[in-house]
Amino acid sequence: MKYHFSRDLCDSDRAQLNRALDFFNITAYFKTVDGQEELFGFGAQQEADVPDKLNGTMIFGGYPFDQQVVENSKLMNGIWFVPIIFVKITQNIVIFESDTVENFNEWLTKFKTIARSKVVSHVITSELDWTSRTQKLINTIISNDKLKKVVFGRQHQYALSDTLLASTLVHALITQKNTYHVILKYQKEMFVSATPERLVKVTDGAVTTAAVAGTIRRGNTQTEDKLLGDMLLNSHKNQQEHRYVVNSIYQKLQNMTTSLNLPPQPILLQNSQLQHLYTPISARLIKKYTVLDVVNALHPTPALGGVPQKQALDYIKAHERSPRGLFAAPIGYYTSNNSGEFVVGIRSMYINHAAHTATLFAGAGIVSDSNATQEYQETNLKLEPMRQLLKGDVNDN
Repeated sequence: MKYHFSRDLCDSDRAQLNRALDFFNITAYFKTVDGQEELFGFGAQQEADVPDKLNGTMIFGGYPFDQQVVENSKLMNGIWFVPIIFVKITQNIVIFESDTVENFNEWLTKFKTIARSKVVSHVITSELDWTSRTQKLINTIISNDKLKKVVFGRQHQYALSDTLLASTLVHALITQKNTYHVILKYQKEMFVSATPERLVKVTDGAVTTAAVAGTIRRGNTQTEDKLLGDMLLNSHKNQQEHRYVVNSIYQKLQNMTTSLNLPPQPILLQNSQLQHLYTPISARLIKKYTVLDVVNALHPTPALGGVPQKQALDYIKAHERSPRGLFAAPIGYYTSNNSGEFVVGIRSMYINHAAHTATLFAGAGIVSDSNATQEYQETNLKLEPMRQLLKGDVNDN
């Protein structure tokens, strides 16, 4: 970009950048799990429904989970954009880039707090039959020699009394530890995620990804927490579900990479509500491939779709109540020098201010020895991060 500027981070910078998210029709916010990097994209000098149509040094966006169309939405069917202004916070340094705005400090002072009344909500749609439908899925897997696993999703929709601001949601995301914090905003739509799951990161040819599958709740005490973690590590059902993901990632990366490193056993990944089986995976990317090639090769992993992939995706399309859109889909950014990072849009919600609704998403990996009631309880836990996020700005009636 034409104008470049960097300086030490000031105490007020982050709050001002968060406010700026409210003043642009198209924005992106991306914060890494460790909190070491925060990326902001403001406005669009180019936008498209697929990234191939764009040309820029930095591109934000997300693919939809599959080809099903979410009605009355632009965002949920996939959006990509080259920002007018790009800002990065790293190691207490703020970096600013733009082709049109020259003075960062002057630009940053423009954004004032937007006054909003307390947003009130009430549930308008809940899939009360999800448990019985999940039991039918378990029976199908038991009787089907080919179908091994299906990640079965559910959606939970609230009516909202007023607009939820991106700045407020970014602030509320602070409570979600050990997760990526991601917001994509397009006009009157926003997709928000506190996801623990990276799909892929590429930096200078180094590829890092991970298998995240197998879930149990956190304990109320340190002793109970360790007991639950040990149960997860020794669970045949969860280990089987996890191996599907590890094997799939390995098979898809082995022809695109060298020096592929795969630990033999998973470890625990813990966040506020849940703990997961986690296997970090690293490799070197063969030069002819791009970060988007890796994204398209990996998505959807068995952690989001199932095994075998085609049969699982067919089942999802036929039996989930509504299209997923960006739920469980790749969201992130990439650069012109073939670096980038994409996460999986789980622990997420979609806000449509034109319809005054917020839709929360969750899913569970269903295999032959799954228990439908336990899976329903697991999805309730997976909905909790976004419920907590709304509680920061919404009174739940």
